Amino acid sequence: MKIFGDLHTHTFYSDGKATVEDNVAAAQQCGLKQLAITDHGHGKWFGGMSPKNYEIIKAQISKSAEEHKLEVLFGVEANITGTGGQMDITAEELGEFDIILCGIHRHVKAHRFWDYFTFFIPNWFWAVIHWTPKKRIAKNTQVVINAVEKNNIDILTHPNRYFKTNVVEVARACVRRGTVMELNAKKISFRPIDFERMTELGAKFVIDSDAHLAKNVGKVGRVKEFLKLCDYPADAILNLDKPFVRPKGRILQEVVDRETAGDSEGVVENESVGQD
Repeated sequence: MKIFGDLHTHTFYSDGKATVEDNVAAAQQCGLKQLAITDHGHGKWFGGMSPKNYEIIKAQISKSAEEHKLEVLFGVEANITGTGGQMDITAEELGEFDIILCGIHRHVKAHRFWDYFTFFIPNWFWAVIHWTPKKRIAKNTQVVINAVEKNNIDILTHPNRYFKTNVVEVARACVRRGTVMELNAKKISFRPIDFERMTELGAKFVIDSDAHLAKNVGKVGRVKEFLKLCDYPADAILNLDKPFVRPKGRILQEVVDRETAGDSEGVVENESVGQD
């Protein structure tokens, strides 16, 4: 299996061990046509990208992309920071990026102090004992759904990896919003049957390396082995043979349909992005 583009890679600007040039050169060497540099948002306690480096990274991306004749996107892997679905990239910052990834991570500065007690600390506890009660899974699921509905996220990273959720319900929200889910080469944290159920709902996926070392850029062998166990439509994976294009969510289509029908009063909010 060979992907067209790797849309989730890290550099030393967050917790990676490579330069922008290292990742771009590795992508070109392994035959990729598209690459995204997606360092963690600044909400991580350790290894978050500082906003003061945005322009530096952009300049390095532009230089490396030209040298290696490769399309390189400047992105971010934002962190979910609160139970209301808040993330650590502000509405003002979002315009800096070509692509927005977002996911749950453990060591994150909470949106509100109370979020430590209602979200992070309980999940840290259940992660230690490797079991999560159904009520906690339901609460986590709602937090991720809130993030998908509240923010204009292109790709939801490594679903279910750190804090357990009902991934099928999360997929339902992603389909409505037009958010793509990720098959992460480092670890897939749901079952083949879950993947099949998500694709039946119309969920779309990308395969990413989540590389923190340049040598891992474009490496997705674990996903290949996982997909051998699955029955899924060919169009469920978006970055196999073409550049990434985010699908149009059903929420936006509902807006268009209502406006066409002349009933645009009180329509659900469109693709605008806001933070509490």
